[in-house]
Amino acid sequence: MLGDGKSVVLSFDDGPAPLSALESILETLRLNEIKAEFYVLGSEVEQYPDAARMIVREGHSIQNHSWSHADLARAPAQNVRLELKDTQAVIVDATGVIPTKVRPPYGGGGFRGHIDPELAEVAEELSLTIVTWDIDTEDWKTPQGLGAEKISMIESQFTQQSRKLLFNVLMHVQRGTARGLSSFIAQLREWGFEIVDPENS
Repeated sequence: MLGDGKSVVLSFDDGPAPLSALESILETLRLNEIKAEFYVLGSEVEQYPDAARMIVREGHSIQNHSWSHADLARAPAQNVRLELKDTQAVIVDATGVIPTKVRPPYGGGGFRGHIDPELAEVAEELSLTIVTWDIDTEDWKTPQGLGAEKISMIESQFTQQSRKLLFNVLMHVQRGTARGLSSFIAQLREWGFEIVDPENS
């Protein structure tokens, strides 16, 4: 089986808005007894601090995804610093939690072998580990969500990385993903993957 002896961590970018999608995602995770990672935007946490608190209250990991979804690989060091520092501050202010990871928007400057020096410098200053993902669900592409056409593409991404034992699966806080999350979780389990807590991965 595809996932025999292998694990996945579920992660969601671009939250905490839209709130209806977030609430639905959190409910699905709760029903399936899964803890996930949420890489949130500082500007949205500022607007919806309660939503950020909800993520933490449900026992999920809340992390830094920049302030405005800027491409950090193209930004000067000063902008990178503001994007990450302000996001750290607003998350701490809203939730009391200090993020330990940053996932740069678009993965810009974050992939091994292509680490952006300014990003690396600022991440180190803020004690942030730069992370990306292993499986891109492309849930944001039309048709939005995790439907059948996405499932076969996701399956082939797993197949292409057959030696890997732990995968970070990238999704987004959006309505289409919220709708399809329950059946996607069922599919991962059917393939034989164990869905693990990000804190233990």
